[in-house]
Amino acid sequence: MATAVHAPHPRVYVPAKRKAAPDARRRERLKVSLPVEVRPFDARFMDIADVGEVVDFTRDGLYFATCMPHYFAGMRLLVTFPFGKKISAHKKFLGSIVRMAERPDGTTGIAVRFLL
Repeated sequence: MATAVHAPHPRVYVPAKRKAAPDARRRERLKVSLPVEVRPFDARFMDIADVGEVVDFTRDGLYFATCMPHYFAGMRLLVTFPFGKKISAHKKFLGSIVRMAERPDGTTGIAVRFLL
């Protein structure tokens, strides 16, 4: 008669899931301090123009500081960067707000991802 011998299963190592990194940026950001003109893409807010200050940027988007209260996550924007009379090469982008944060100086930080 055959007898089955049951050996205990070796413990299988399952790595613990890592917490998502708080900074999930795909590209390194360049720190700058340049003016940016931001206009809502929505016709209801067409008359609003804001000149904020870019804090950092990549080719995928930028983060700027503003004191204007009309922004919301998901809002589409027309962004002119860099902006100013002495700037010879203005570049316009269509973007969408992906994150907003209160800054220590009382302004609001707006993270914009370029769509085009």
